[in-house]
Amino acid sequence: MAVTSAGGRRSGEVRPEWKDTLGGVGVVPPVVTDLRAGLAAAGAALVADYATDPERLVDAAATALGGALRELFGVRPQGGPDAPPLGLHSDGANVVVDVAGHAVRLRHPDEDWLLMLCGRAADEGGDSVLVDGYALVEALRTAAEPELREVHDFLVRTDVDFFGSWTTPARGVPTTPLVRRFVEHTRGGRRIVRASDYAAPVPRSPEWDRELALIERYADVLATAMDLAPRFRLDAGDLFALDNYRFLHGRDGYRGERTLHVLTVRTTEAA
Repeated sequence: MAVTSAGGRRSGEVRPEWKDTLGGVGVVPPVVTDLRAGLAAAGAALVADYATDPERLVDAAATALGGALRELFGVRPQGGPDAPPLGLHSDGANVVVDVAGHAVRLRHPDEDWLLMLCGRAADEGGDSVLVDGYALVEALRTAAEPELREVHDFLVRTDVDFFGSWTTPARGVPTTPLVRRFVEHTRGGRRIVRASDYAAPVPRSPEWDRELALIERYADVLATAMDLAPRFRLDAGDLFALDNYRFLHGRDGYRGERTLHVLTVRTTEAA
């Protein structure tokens, strides 16, 4: 059963009884030389030895998405020494600041494409994990297990407070609940599959206990899918890009120093 830390972060438990249902949703991105074609074909792609300068992520976004680009959010370094596993998640953050009397978003909860450039691979571990969210939702919909079909119905039918269990939001994070569904569609019909370590039932929900139990069961689904998914390694200079509305990603724990540079963007097709 999922557990929640004092800070509100939820971690799922691997459920062996679901392995037959969830065993086929993990994927390894194709290694390509043409990033735009690779993303159009598979929704996720890896370019080996792409660059050493993290500012080349901006070039990659323009190459891959062209005139569809609407917003780019600053390249941010991630990593550091020795870290535990990072579970399956979708990128997106709600960060708003005031600049000369105008509200400015430093991050957006509906970033729809994600690009990562590996600056340094860990000495040990740190392999990446990718799960096709569309395949995951279909596996839940058609599952033999009633408890998994119930998760599917919850994901597509019920609103949640996406960051609701986070007990001490960072400066710049709005405190108004961000209400959405784990699975929904944009106005243009693009499907979104989401995951959040901090989701909670919407405030004052009359079915709070049942909804919280299903959020925790979804966390167990994600932990199980990650456990079963194939691994792939990002080496220094490798570029990894993915459709953030379709894929959930994570990584194994690692030892030693690891550096990753991340750029998230919104396109004209974003929610």
